[in-house]
Amino acid sequence: MITDIHCHYVPDQFFRFAQSRPEFAISIKRQESNAVDLDIRGMHFGLNTTFFDMEKQVERMQRDGVERVMLSLATPFIDYHLDAALAVEAAAVFNDGLAAAIAPDRTRFGGWALLPMQDPEAAARELGRCVRDHRFIGGHIASNVRGLYLDDSKFTPIFQAAVDLGVPLFVHPADPLGKDRTHEYELTIVAGYLFDSTINILKMICSGFLDRWPTLKLVCAHGGAFSPALRARMQREVDTNAQLKRTLTKPVGDYLRQLYVDSICFEPAMLRYVTEVIPLEQIMLGSDSPFPLGEPHPVTFVRNALTAEQAELVLERNFERLIGG
Repeated sequence: MITDIHCHYVPDQFFRFAQSRPEFAISIKRQESNAVDLDIRGMHFGLNTTFFDMEKQVERMQRDGVERVMLSLATPFIDYHLDAALAVEAAAVFNDGLAAAIAPDRTRFGGWALLPMQDPEAAARELGRCVRDHRFIGGHIASNVRGLYLDDSKFTPIFQAAVDLGVPLFVHPADPLGKDRTHEYELTIVAGYLFDSTINILKMICSGFLDRWPTLKLVCAHGGAFSPALRARMQREVDTNAQLKRTLTKPVGDYLRQLYVDSICFEPAMLRYVTEVIPLEQIMLGSDSPFPLGEPHPVTFVRNALTAEQAELVLERNFERLIGG
């Protein structure tokens, strides 16, 4: 089945819960036709009704030729600055709401569990609950939490739980570094998120994180952001930095080959380049739907960028390998 691993959804019960709590600071500015304009924590987000409507999710899939999607919470609603107790409650509300939404058709829908990373022990328990009780495929985590990137030892319980359960973690950027300088022209979304993902990936390499977790399956959004393009530059830093040269056990490119990524990079030549950095078997279809900045024709994009045999792997077979092997 052609499977989109990167698609967002907001269950009604979670939206109502978030609206009821002042800590989320959600204000509906406009709701007409297909448009849903929101202010969340002082930032404006132009969304649409597909985020909230499973029938419209199906319509999008049919239009794009997608047969199955793995849903996760839309980024604007994720707030790692919430008090840990509230974050734990919110994650359970979202995960239970998503499970109920996809229950009528599990052949076409799966879920990434929202994890309250403010409390790593609780996040590990929530991952186990969602995999066991809801049959979610793995957990949805951030590139950073309150400025701490994933190489921080604080998050060890989450990674240990994922390894013990044998499930992947979907790493999506949130609250990126420098957003105070990138609010014009939606540059936070265009570039800021990808910069944050890149910093996280490079920190995971340089800190020895990927040496410590060789079997952890990390699915990095947006084609691994800028990390594939920076492979040689980062290697040059390692070659000229005595400390990194002593501590890293293999070339930068070998660490990048431990990662899984989606296909969202818009440039066909860029996707072809990503296949030279990341093993083809570890690249999967993503759309970032229904965000306006998502890939508008995700299946066609992959087929136009790659050979027919490569496209079949990305569109169908690699996801089965991720969750089954």
